[in-house]
Amino acid sequence: MATLEKLPNLSILCLYDQPFIGRKMVCTPKGFPQLKSLILSNLYSLEEWCVGKEAMPSLCKLVIIKCFNLEMVPDGLRFITTLQELQIVDMPKSFEERIQVVNEEAGEDVFKVQHVPSIIIKTF
Repeated sequence: MATLEKLPNLSILCLYDQPFIGRKMVCTPKGFPQLKSLILSNLYSLEEWCVGKEAMPSLCKLVIIKCFNLEMVPDGLRFITTLQELQIVDMPKSFEERIQVVNEEAGEDVFKVQHVPSIIIKTF
């Protein structure tokens, strides 16, 4: 990620089927300056994702698919005001519940994504 986030014109990044190996992924402040779309899929070893306060300032769409060990959305998502769509696909129920309001009770991470106009949760 340290190399990818420095690419000045990278606008779409799809990480599928274990291209990232490790338990923790970090997106540093000012990293991915032009990234508009990010897809994380089948990153089975990923447990923690940290997003710096000024990372991904142009991100519009984030899709997280089958990252079964990822415990929560990163705190830094709340600072990405350009984020228009968040898709959560085939993630553990515990992950989904953290970003949902159920029976007027907000999940632990709702505050991180409450600014996102479109949040789609799909389970197949």
